[in-house]
Amino acid sequence: LRRSSRRTKSKSTPIFSSPSNSTKSTNSTSSSSSNNNNNNDDDDDMIFLEKWIHHDDHSYHLDFLSPTQSYKIRMALVEWYRANRRKLPWRGDGGPYDGSTAGFASKTTTPSKKSKRKEEGKDIRSFFGTDASSSKRKRKLGEGKEVSISKVSKAKGKKDGDSSVEDDAQALMLNPSREVTAYGVWVSEIMLQQTRVEAVIPYYLKWMQTFPTVHDLAAATEEEVNAHWAGLGFYRRARLLHAGAKRVVNEYDGIVPNTVDELMKLEGIGRYTASAVGSIAYGVEVPVVDGNVCRVLSRLTGIANHIKAGVMKDDLGWALADRIIKAKSSSGEDEIENIEVCYESIGSPGEVNQALMELGATYCSPSGSGVDDGDPLKDFYVSTRLGVAIGRAMTDSRKRGHVENLIAKKAFAANDEGKCCRLCDPNGISTAYYNIMDQMNDDSSTSDSKTNEKKTYAIAGHASLPIAPPKKSKREEVIAVAVISSRPPSGEERCWLMVKRPSKGLLAGQWEFPSVCVWNSAEEDDNG
Repeated sequence: LRRSSRRTKSKSTPIFSSPSNSTKSTNSTSSSSSNNNNNNDDDDDMIFLEKWIHHDDHSYHLDFLSPTQSYKIRMALVEWYRANRRKLPWRGDGGPYDGSTAGFASKTTTPSKKSKRKEEGKDIRSFFGTDASSSKRKRKLGEGKEVSISKVSKAKGKKDGDSSVEDDAQALMLNPSREVTAYGVWVSEIMLQQTRVEAVIPYYLKWMQTFPTVHDLAAATEEEVNAHWAGLGFYRRARLLHAGAKRVVNEYDGIVPNTVDELMKLEGIGRYTASAVGSIAYGVEVPVVDGNVCRVLSRLTGIANHIKAGVMKDDLGWALADRIIKAKSSSGEDEIENIEVCYESIGSPGEVNQALMELGATYCSPSGSGVDDGDPLKDFYVSTRLGVAIGRAMTDSRKRGHVENLIAKKAFAANDEGKCCRLCDPNGISTAYYNIMDQMNDDSSTSDSKTNEKKTYAIAGHASLPIAPPKKSKREEVIAVAVISSRPPSGEERCWLMVKRPSKGLLAGQWEFPSVCVWNSAEEDDNG
């Protein structure tokens, strides 16, 4: 299967290249040439597949991001991003906005599974005479776009006439373009943590209307901050953002720091947020790595691991992304005389980082195919090439047996303490391989001709990287809640008994009805 005389394809060779237009003298010559090309492709695929299975060092993945290749990827990303990026307020755009990623790539829809307990339970709003079905509504925002907005309860101390997030949603239609500031990027990045873009937009606009500068936020009370955050969840983010703003005012004269190291000294800011603010607002040449970027990198370089792995999101994933951020020319030269002029054509660090994140949220989302014509990196994915190589090997019993023997040896070696790739999970290669096989078996019934076999194989490879993270057991609790109210004899508005949660921990400092946990699954597990 290995033939040293044959030369492997360049890593930048497109998988789905157009057929040659050269004319053949006779049908027999054309057929012979086609067969030879197919044989060469099969041999190249086998060599490529064997290298992926056998590799035992993370440098294998770094090699796919050579200076020349990284430059090509950067140029493709920036060109696509400038033409197709979503309009969002923290990017300096004017309204209307649309944070939805619908329509970018094919999506796999599965029926939603409702919890049995949720079906049997009664909506808490029914205790207060509120129709649960009317608590949510949709408003059309701008050019026919829709954003679902939940009603936000009035916070304690809020004056009559004050507008809520819902009341200000129409500002999406009229909001003018604004300057991109470090403070604005900071607020958006904190809000976007574990929250959908389309859900954040109205909250961001309302926040920036009330707290347009870091000085305004620092001067706000805890109640005011919580009132503007109500509905976004994870309230600790708001508390840390508020504390960080106070530090900026007190220690940095109200100017958000412009280096990653200084930004990381602020409450609630880690490496990711500091790099995002630094690169987008100040042009600092640093990568930004989140789950979306990890997915893109996994598919670009064939990493058989999940996006939550520490080595991906906290370690070598940054080294991979850094290669794209640092690629400034096709020759690999880093010294550029006029960097500002250079960025006009190759994109600033902030643009490149946002392009990677945007791609991971759209065409390279978990349901992305890797072969969509709109995907700017469809010619660069190792994931699709792996799918094609495995698919072709499966059509030959001898090659299939050879590959499965290699996979079995790889899985066995994962239990040894020998040298292994730091970026891949010990069992990642075998997991990805069998995922690809399962995907191909599922799709085989829908493949109607030989012409789309290659695409089917490529999609299977793309869908199998990165691998799924290990599932964590969820803790369940049964909580007894006391809902106590009284109505004054004078007929005034009904009063409700509320208690404030501890200053630390889950939902710290928030108000709630008196409650006590009467059972949780963790205690049951501890007791056997």
